[in-house]
Amino acid sequence: MNLTRRRLLQSAAGAGAAGLVLSGGGGALAAEKERLSIVIQGFSLAIHIPEVIALREGLAELGYPEPKIDRIESMQVITQSIVAGSANAGDSDVVTAMLANSLGADVRLTGLVYNSTSQVFVVNADMIKSYDDFKNTSNAIALNSRGDFIYVLLSGVLNQHGINIDDTTIVEMGGSGSRMRALLSGRVAAVPVHFDQAATIVKQGNYKVLIEPWKAYKHWYSEAWLVPGKWVDDKENFRAIVDLNKATIQSFRRANKDYEYFAAGFRKYATVAKASEATDEELKPVWEKLSKDINAWPNDGEFKREYFEELIPVYEKAGAIKGKPDLNRFIDTRFVDQALQELG
Repeated sequence: MNLTRRRLLQSAAGAGAAGLVLSGGGGALAAEKERLSIVIQGFSLAIHIPEVIALREGLAELGYPEPKIDRIESMQVITQSIVAGSANAGDSDVVTAMLANSLGADVRLTGLVYNSTSQVFVVNADMIKSYDDFKNTSNAIALNSRGDFIYVLLSGVLNQHGINIDDTTIVEMGGSGSRMRALLSGRVAAVPVHFDQAATIVKQGNYKVLIEPWKAYKHWYSEAWLVPGKWVDDKENFRAIVDLNKATIQSFRRANKDYEYFAAGFRKYATVAKASEATDEELKPVWEKLSKDINAWPNDGEFKREYFEELIPVYEKAGAIKGKPDLNRFIDTRFVDQALQELG
């Protein structure tokens, strides 16, 4: 993982000054809500749609100006941005954020961006007949990078079947499209891809979906709202993050209840090719899978400290965190709790 102690401490060193800038006008928030600065993933897929609607439309319904949104390709850089205090909130990956906390960064996770993941693991069934086949050095697994949340997720599932991920062959390969082509060409034996891509792959040969994370884990979290600790301790900023989670959960509920809400948001905000032309025939099965099978948009926010605590052994086994994270401070449930109280 590229998120090193040195880089985190360098980011934290600048956070004091950045915090002054970010919270300098906070006193005006009660009278006139300030524009939030938010960093999000460089792409918006189906699973992200309620989040993006919350940012683009939901915050406005709560009286906020349209937020300043910067897209960043790297999840690690999103985390570093929040550690440095250069944005008010970011949709950070949980594993990198927890590493930052375990290294001493004052950052908080305040609510889910979505639950679980839309990615699954597809394998060449001629090469992978059982989990033991992952120990065969010729059966390479293509992943985006070692140490990211998909690596940790896979490590945990392999461990459930008595396999140490260190005994497997990992090939780092960015982009789900590139990984899919590598699988189809026989260069690798297993890849993580989004479930709709998996449906295309299994029609092209002897391939099967081996791992569906929402079935492998009782709880799994990929992305959550990360905020600078010092900044959010300010009363007005605290209120803003309550409202961010309120807008997100409202969007979750509407997406679950109303397919048309999701479909309109996808056609407007998804970054995939020809999103605006997506048909109901294409979108409805995706919505059904995300909303009903995966529970990607939990109506109650599903943000409980004990759920994260269950995953600590998985993170430790994968070498994803250093030392013990302070979950009592890091997993800050007050924002979702307050949002739920207000939403009813």
